[in-house]
Amino acid sequence: MFNKKKNLVFWFCAFLIISFFLTGCSLLPYGSIYVSSNPYGAQIYLNDTYTGHNTPSLISNLSPGSYLLKLVLEDESVSREETVIISQGQKASIHLELTNLPDYRALCIGVGEYLDNGIRDLKAPAYDIDRIKAVFENSNFGEENITFKDIKTLIDEQSTRLNILNSIAMCFSEADNNDISYFYFSGHGYSDGETSTILPHDALAASASKDISTDELAMALAGIPGTKVVILDSCHSGGFIGKTPFLREKINADKIKEFNMNTIKSFEIYDCSTSEEKNLATDGFKVITSAAGDQECWETLYHPVDGNPFGYFSASLCEGCGYNNFVSPFPADYNTNHSITLVEIYQYIKTSLSSLNQDTQVYPMDSSFVFIEY
Repeated sequence: MFNKKKNLVFWFCAFLIISFFLTGCSLLPYGSIYVSSNPYGAQIYLNDTYTGHNTPSLISNLSPGSYLLKLVLEDESVSREETVIISQGQKASIHLELTNLPDYRALCIGVGEYLDNGIRDLKAPAYDIDRIKAVFENSNFGEENITFKDIKTLIDEQSTRLNILNSIAMCFSEADNNDISYFYFSGHGYSDGETSTILPHDALAASASKDISTDELAMALAGIPGTKVVILDSCHSGGFIGKTPFLREKINADKIKEFNMNTIKSFEIYDCSTSEEKNLATDGFKVITSAAGDQECWETLYHPVDGNPFGYFSASLCEGCGYNNFVSPFPADYNTNHSITLVEIYQYIKTSLSSLNQDTQVYPMDSSFVFIEY
């Protein structure tokens, strides 16, 4: 009889143990987590409390439940957080990438109203700003779906020479070598055959003394670490080369040099690949401009989607990047991989404007740099 009872107890205990395993239960009251990272050596926090462990580590004796896991690398210069679930008697594993992800920032400037009555006002720039801002706001980059950290705008009277230059310094002040900074300008442009400029709100009809030359713009942007993406929607002279009564001076056609080629050359000079003295990041500048030096840029009154005035170049750029409906795939995404490279948007605009006497230009040519991702 005693042996029968002993056997019953044995088989009952065995049944309980097997049931625990089959149901995923455990007799152990605690769980554990193995945490690793790339690079290793990150401090491991659980619910904002430092565990005393650095990656890779196994942390045991954790009560079952939800935990906020935080890894901190290099004095919080890089950190990642993720919620993890600890189960009774189970070991969880988690690996986090701690490589520094880029920040995306943009400064968008639209000058349609000019302080000097001798400079013809434009209708489209303020609306061009709305569209390019929408493109940036609907963009996300990489597997992490990174969005723009900051998008600042200057429109009309906000866009004085001093405010533009100061805003460049302020908007991109936190950029590092891994970041991407976008500078967009829509407004008048001018060339005297030697120097190319863009016209701020307080530009003067009689002289270019208040203008921002391509050299000045390149110098202002050169101090920003990381990659600079420069988008200029402006004519060779902003309508001041024999096209309106508001002339600064009459320039012979044989003296006119390409506004965009001057721009490209200026940015080439300050590209870190040719000048390490400027303290630039490796990628330097990516530039796309709206027309050649002997061409004007055109605007019109009624956009087919929003009904507002638009510049042809900016409208084409935004359309290629999804603006009209933001439905995938975007028109300039020729290989439908959810990213639009610099060469893809250049090709799209060039084709779109082929019926106009307005030839967009790009630097560098055939670049696979990702201009927009979605």
